Amino acid sequence: MNTIIALTGSCVWQEIILMNKQFARYPGLVLLMILMVSFHGAAQTQFLAKAPPEQRLPQLWQYCSEHLISDWDSTASHRFLNAAIATADSLGDNKLKAYAQYFLKCYRVLFSKRYEQYFREGDYKPVVALLSRTKTWAEKNRYRDIAAACEHVTGGVYFRAARYGAAFEHLLLARKAFEAIGYERVPNASGYLFDLGLCYYHFEEQDKALAAFLEATRHPFYVSRIQLNTLNTIGMIYGLNKEWDRAADFYRKTIAQAAAYHDTVWVAIGAGNLGQVFLRKQQPDDALKYLRQSYNITRIVANGAPEDAAYSAIGLALAFTRRKQPDSARYYLQKGRELALAHIPGSTERLDYRVRLLDATIKFNRSIGNYVTAFQLSDTMSVVKDSLRRILDNRIVDRAVEKSEAERYQTELNLLTSQENLSRLRFYVLLATLLGVVTIGTLLFSRFQVRKKRQFELAEKEKAFLALEKKLVEEQLHHAEELLNANLKTLKDKAQLIDSLTTELQYLKESDQQVMATSMATRIEQLVSATILTEEDWRKFRTLFDQTYPGFSFRLREKFPDLSPAETRLLILTKLKLSNYEMAQMLGVSVDAIRKASYRIRKRFELAKEEGLDILIQHVHTPDEDTGSSMKKAD
Repeated sequence: MNTIIALTGSCVWQEIILMNKQFARYPGLVLLMILMVSFHGAAQTQFLAKAPPEQRLPQLWQYCSEHLISDWDSTASHRFLNAAIATADSLGDNKLKAYAQYFLKCYRVLFSKRYEQYFREGDYKPVVALLSRTKTWAEKNRYRDIAAACEHVTGGVYFRAARYGAAFEHLLLARKAFEAIGYERVPNASGYLFDLGLCYYHFEEQDKALAAFLEATRHPFYVSRIQLNTLNTIGMIYGLNKEWDRAADFYRKTIAQAAAYHDTVWVAIGAGNLGQVFLRKQQPDDALKYLRQSYNITRIVANGAPEDAAYSAIGLALAFTRRKQPDSARYYLQKGRELALAHIPGSTERLDYRVRLLDATIKFNRSIGNYVTAFQLSDTMSVVKDSLRRILDNRIVDRAVEKSEAERYQTELNLLTSQENLSRLRFYVLLATLLGVVTIGTLLFSRFQVRKKRQFELAEKEKAFLALEKKLVEEQLHHAEELLNANLKTLKDKAQLIDSLTTELQYLKESDQQVMATSMATRIEQLVSATILTEEDWRKFRTLFDQTYPGFSFRLREKFPDLSPAETRLLILTKLKLSNYEMAQMLGVSVDAIRKASYRIRKRFELAKEEGLDILIQHVHTPDEDTGSSMKKAD
């Protein structure tokens, strides 16, 4: 069909004009050619005449979507849609005719892979103007659903132009209009609800997005890929909320519906997601079944989703690791790495994939007893995770700013509406002057009430904005605390591993296994050197500590300006409630050295024998130095 359309585009009309010039002596031949072209357009719409009445509009919508008629040659698009209008006329189907006319008026926008290519780059105003004219036409002819559809598509145009305030204004106006009509009487209601859900999903408003997607499933889907995308996205939201059983249910629905449509790629996508759910539920055997199905389909580049195969490969590696099958796990780790390098282009996506790959590789190395490699990779993963977190944090801030801009736009719109109402109110006041002082007084009172309400609304918006700023600061503090705790946990885990290996070394020495003991001693030395904080490590550690406990280091220097760097480190680690052993491991000294350093500090500040360094930490937190503390600084 697409081949026929390409051959009968603008070239056909050029050929007719040429033939008209060359064969002016044969007007009948030219007329016959024109009739043949018109007949081809009518032949394209024969499926509408054969369809049951209730299926005509859904089938037209599906045909236009799947064939992307907006990207055809303009002559071919007009011929097809005019033929659809003629077919609707012959069938007496007014609804079908109205929508075919709507499609014709907006033929470059509604069914295009990227409609922006047909307009000046970055200029969305001609598209908005076109939709506005079409809406006026629809309202004039009392096509309420088409007028609301124009409002909805206008919101989508603004959203793609990053004008989020205007986007939500039109999207919510469209939703209000659809609800007034009744979604059950709106053609393609599921598609409009899906679009609205995606907009909420973009701003990570999962509850609103889920409500829109679930409502979409209660109406017929005109386009198969929208139905599959809706079911899959619902599963993703449930997965984000760790509602694994519900997520699995919707992934199964995605697979079943994709199989009904004979869409193998979507079968693979649903299977891959379902396999990941089973991995989360610690069910590797079930995970293998679906991850293999996904991998075998998506690894074929021609199917158009090789990046999904890369993620499925990681899942397969984790499943085989849990099943104690290291060779298979190693194979899929390598395949996943190759697929990612070739088919995951974005920097953020690559970082996310690298974190997942490192996590799977660490678990694999631990399962085969390669602890040194595992812990070396743990350090690498911490660095990569930190880079990814910075990007994601910036993205969260960007989304918050975008959301704030949308809310600001809505506030300004409400303010403009209030100002318009106020102007109208003033006009009424002038007219009401003839009615007397009582009427004027009443209207002035109303004006005062409107102004007071507007001021209250603005104050509430400012309060909400301040609350958002406070929340962002708290999230940054929480993030720094998590990084500090993760850093400490890694160091503690390494210390525990050193203890375990030291015990094993002692056993080997007692068992006269000198070769293995020498190898073990080397591994312990490597781990010890990886555990001790270098100056660079300490600077990073100190930065995380200052972010988590802002002002502590400053107050410590202010209270005790004569502390040496080593004593400052000891008090900071004391603040974190680390044991002497943990401090020794981090600083690369003996436990006895830590005790001696603590004794010197206690002696220097004349602390009682039973008093620990904690009292110095408490003193740093006390605003007044004379609040009952028994210590005093030595000369």
